[in-house]
Amino acid sequence: MKHALDFWYFTETSDAGDPVAVESSADLERVLGEVFAYKQFHPTVVCVKDRPALGGPLNLPDHQLKFDLDVPRRVAAIHAMGVPDFLPADDRAKVNAEGHGTAEETPGGVMRAWVTKGSRARPATVRQADDHEVDLFVDFDTRTRFPADAAISWEELREALKELAETGMRPTCVDWQESDVF
Repeated sequence: MKHALDFWYFTETSDAGDPVAVESSADLERVLGEVFAYKQFHPTVVCVKDRPALGGPLNLPDHQLKFDLDVPRRVAAIHAMGVPDFLPADDRAKVNAEGHGTAEETPGGVMRAWVTKGSRARPATVRQADDHEVDLFVDFDTRTRFPADAAISWEELREALKELAETGMRPTCVDWQESDVF
């Protein structure tokens, strides 16, 4: 791993107030094991430790990944946001199919957001709470769901996190779609 990651997640003894550092593949496997084993009261948040901060009074990172899990179905979805240079160079040059400009045309401090685009689509209809469909949330408090086609496998989630630790940028091993949720 070229980049250490900070994870915020819940365990039996931790309320996700302080980050857990991941500096090796063994650390990543241990943390993912804990995330999968314990109920998460908010999506798990991940940041690259050595990326720049935005400054200001909170000194927030210039990026963030967060993910939610459906443990019984072994699927997840990832929400990513960041400044243009959080994107790998090849992705920065692409023009979004929806008419958005390239990342180079976006001012440096402007955050953009994406969610995974998986092949595990679920109906986008309103469902009863007990219908046992996959529900993955970008934000639990506001009940903001991931899009119906955002679900990816746990293996894809693991690979995306490994790539994040290797490159320090938004992973390319999963497909992404623009999001208006920050």
